[in-house]
Amino acid sequence: MMIKKKIYNYLTAFILLQNLMITRNATCQDSLSFSSCIAIGLEQNYNMKIVRNQEKIAHNNYTFGLMNMLPDLNGRSTMNYAIIDSRQIRFSGEEQKRNNARSNSLNASIALEWTIFDGFGMFVEYKKLNEILEMGKLTTRLAVEDLISTIGTAYYNYLRQQKRLKTLNYVMELSKERLRITEEKYRIGYVSKLDFQQALVEYHTDSSLYLQQIQSLKNSRIQLNRMLALSPDTMLTVKDSIVVDYSILFEDLINQTLNNNSSLLVAKQKQSLSALDMKLINARMYPVISLNGGYTFTRSEAQAGILLENNQKGWNYGATLTLPIFNGFDIHRQRKNARIEIENARLNYENLEQDVMATLNEVYIIYQHSLKLLELEKQNLSIAHDNFDIAMERFRIGNLSGIEMREIERMYLDAEDRLLTAQYQAKLAEISLKQISGRIQEYL
Repeated sequence: MMIKKKIYNYLTAFILLQNLMITRNATCQDSLSFSSCIAIGLEQNYNMKIVRNQEKIAHNNYTFGLMNMLPDLNGRSTMNYAIIDSRQIRFSGEEQKRNNARSNSLNASIALEWTIFDGFGMFVEYKKLNEILEMGKLTTRLAVEDLISTIGTAYYNYLRQQKRLKTLNYVMELSKERLRITEEKYRIGYVSKLDFQQALVEYHTDSSLYLQQIQSLKNSRIQLNRMLALSPDTMLTVKDSIVVDYSILFEDLINQTLNNNSSLLVAKQKQSLSALDMKLINARMYPVISLNGGYTFTRSEAQAGILLENNQKGWNYGATLTLPIFNGFDIHRQRKNARIEIENARLNYENLEQDVMATLNEVYIIYQHSLKLLELEKQNLSIAHDNFDIAMERFRIGNLSGIEMREIERMYLDAEDRLLTAQYQAKLAEISLKQISGRIQEYL
């Protein structure tokens, strides 16, 4: 009896310490809303930083894309030195011979080349950079939506685990009270030792579930911290209610999905890029006209040869016309492949549209079912709570056995768990619907 009492006291003290630690940590900061967590994640998540950097690269490419239409201007300078032995015989028979003759030359030039027509390829290339920039923005948007959805899953799971811990704590306290009542009855001989031991085992069981739930809560907090790029041991306190949006209509979702779904918009962008690739290939069939010009300065000195010193300087200019005539049917091959790519882009969009709409239908069915289940479980929990209060009063006055009380207690805990699960599933279905329809940023 004394050993069991010590176990009971030790377990009670340990659980009390855990409760104090949780309470202290919970009061270290204000409660975080879902939108607050999203803001933290979008600011600090490493994957988001990488995606934004990729978008910056696309923006830089587009900003400087106009430079491809401007002329190229290059400067060049060369200095050469030589020491040679020279022997020259002229037509007159005169012989000139020099040993270790020195010579040097200096060449400097500046050249400009400007392609003024390439079959409009430069304009198509610039437009393609704009399309790539738009795709970069859509890719960032897609990453934002995925991150919001992932944070939502982690956030509401953490909230669910937090609420379940409160329920288990409440049940454990009731088991503790039932154990106290049973112990008093056992001391006065009203119940048997078996009844007391059964109440003690049940209290230990509830305490064990409570301690396991503390670990589950910690694990869910670590997962949420990972999404927010926070240290795993960062303490988070979230709001204690799951509010589900009941106003989502399927008819609205269809049009919103077709017009705003990020994956479909990216697929459309790929169609545009495929069409521009075809235009670039067609541009290679046109002639290319380039203008060129420059300034050249040359100076050379030699101790052997006809000229002792030679200086030249002046301007040069001209134009170049390049006309493609035959390249082994390579352009023909590229055009055929480009047509196939255009067809593949169209098929990919249609296939993706079918998948997205199928997913939309499936998730909406889950959403409707979850809402119905949620209302049912609210009623069940209310009834289970009333039954539990009535049963506890009957148990205190001895009109209900410990086994019956335990069964009612278990029914109450199951009803609470089912309600939390229904709320969680309904919220995840709501988040998924808003993500599919392009509305998930409403949570910001």
